[in-house]
Amino acid sequence: MVWSVTWDKGFVVGGDGNRRLTPNFRLKEFCNPEGNVRVHRELVSALQMLRERFGQTISIERTDDDGLGATVGGDPLPTLLETANRVLARHVFDQVSEDDGHLHVRIPDPSQLPDIGLEQALETAFSITSAFETSGDRFQQVTGNFDKAGLSFGPAQWNFRSRTLVPLFRKFQSADEPALKACFSDAVDYEEWLKVMDLPVDEQIAWGNQISTGRGGHDVVQPWKSYFQAVGRVEEFRAIMVEQALRKYGARLLDAINYLQSLKPNIQIDHLRCFCSLYDLVIQQGSLRKAKGAIEKRVREEAPKDQFELVGIAVEERGRKANPDWWADCVSRRLGILHGLPTAVEGRQRANINFYLLRDVRIRRARELMTADVSDQLTRVSEALAVGDSLLA
Repeated sequence: MVWSVTWDKGFVVGGDGNRRLTPNFRLKEFCNPEGNVRVHRELVSALQMLRERFGQTISIERTDDDGLGATVGGDPLPTLLETANRVLARHVFDQVSEDDGHLHVRIPDPSQLPDIGLEQALETAFSITSAFETSGDRFQQVTGNFDKAGLSFGPAQWNFRSRTLVPLFRKFQSADEPALKACFSDAVDYEEWLKVMDLPVDEQIAWGNQISTGRGGHDVVQPWKSYFQAVGRVEEFRAIMVEQALRKYGARLLDAINYLQSLKPNIQIDHLRCFCSLYDLVIQQGSLRKAKGAIEKRVREEAPKDQFELVGIAVEERGRKANPDWWADCVSRRLGILHGLPTAVEGRQRANINFYLLRDVRIRRARELMTADVSDQLTRVSEALAVGDSLLA
């Protein structure tokens, strides 16, 4: 999907009016009566966060001439105002006021946006990558053996081949086996699943292939598809999935950050987009290990000046080590996250509707993340996402 949007730095200034900038807002909603548009992406992001918190339709009445504020409508107005003030408390808005029966909001100076906390950074990274990996309800996503991984499940697409799916289900068992068993309407099938978890990986993949169906093996036959979807509806298991994704891959993310900063000690990696780009990399490609030689060579030759150039080198070189059929997708995905805008590579462009979350902000006290115990933050993010809540606004 090529995004037909015209940008002037951080401002949307033209494009296809029907293009969705966020899940709930199209470009044309920000146009003035003459059909022109100039709206900052941070305002669009803030309005989407307000819309999600409000839980009902919001109409864009008009945008301020500088593109940093908007007058919006929603019913009931008192509830919309109360919701906007909660978003204001998160420093996503800078001003909130009533305006002749509507609500007027403004964002802070885009060049001086307040830092965000680790919890917000983790939620953003998780949401961006899970939107690439899944469609629909990310916790109920189950796919067959289309990629030779046997069977893939959940927002991080844990699978047999990577040896991540069985440990996840062992955690479900340990947390609440009666709840897990209840997801299987046939006790015989549950016993079969327990036996599959004990098989060698190649036999697990073969079993996954047997229950795969549809074009290219993307789908899973019934009742197995329903069993996995039922697991994905259990709130306790959803929280485990989020925490596993953030804990396991968060550790790999920190390894990648430490490695890159060791190459350029004068550069600190603390921007949300750099953080999210590297998180997406470790989810899909594991680590930077296979590309370290190429990364180090380019760092010596190009002397990157900032964290964006440094991370850009890393994701490009690691992407080139992927399967030749997929390397352009990998690099497009990571560079798009890094820039906050869909980026084409060799004619391939990967983006998703959650790109609006890629705000131009730094992560507060990022250096402390290298050594701090972040268990409490992981728990808060996991519990919030498990019930469909958000810590972003």
